[in-house]
Parts: sequence; C-alpha cells; structure tokens
Amino acid sequence: MRFVLTIAVVGALAAGCGGGSDGRLSKQDFLQQASAICKRYDAKVAALGSPSSPADIPQFVERGIPVIQQGIAELRALRPPADLEGDYNRMLDETEKAIPAARRLADAAEKRDAAAVQKAIEEGNAADEASDRIATKLGLSECAAD
Repeated sequence: MRFVLTIAVVGALAAGCGGGSDGRLSKQDFLQQASAICKRYDAKVAALGSPSSPADIPQFVERGIPVIQQGIAELRALRPPADLEGDYNRMLDETEKAIPAARRLADAAEKRDAAAVQKAIEEGNAADEASDRIATKLGLSECAAD
C-alpha cells in the first residue's frame, strides 16, 4: 500500500454496493472501490509536497498523518469478500505501523538525531514494503507503491 512517509500514504472511500447477502462486496466491486480510495489518498498525500529539509519533516508529518488516518478508516469501512478479508486486514495493519514510525521520524528530525531519523525511515519503509506485498497479492496495484 502506498504509504511512504517520506514514507507516506494510503487511500480510501467506502461507498458500498454490490456483493453478497452478508453485506460484503463482490471481489470486483471491492477491488474497484479499494483501488479508487488508494488512488484518491495518494493524490492527497502527493498534494502535501515533500519536506525540503529535515526542519520541514515535523510539519509534513503533522499534516500527513490525519490524511493517512482518514484513508485507513475509509479502507477499513469496506467489506471485502471473506476469502480476502484476512490479507486485507493485514495490509491495513502494516500500513498503520507507518504512523508511529512517522511520529518517531518527526521527533528525531526535530532533535536532529540522524541515527533515529534513519531508524524511523527504515521502520516506515518496512511497513510500507509489507503492505505493498499484500496489496499486490490482493490485486490492489493502486494501493502498492510505484
């Protein structure tokens, strides 16, 4: 899932229609809606720009986290087919791991702690890579980083 905060984002929208009598979306509707959400939130994160210096990181993170949280909430509102639910939840769980990593990144940048900055970036990237692997497995290419 795209969530490279420097490392940054995710997507989401929950309109729900089509699917089984248990309220779950059909696979096609699920993939279409989740992909649209990811694409929309990727654009929102891209609109935030990028930090141009370490001093810009805390403000970037402060503006980016609410966007990411909203995207995750909208994605969690989708009801995927039962056979995709476990992987989908793991994808979102991995994406959420980037939020505390982003906060640690902002704190480390503010303190000018290069080692802590690097560690936070590595944590965020690891969560992003794990999320991307699952998104690709699910067929959610819009939710995987480029």
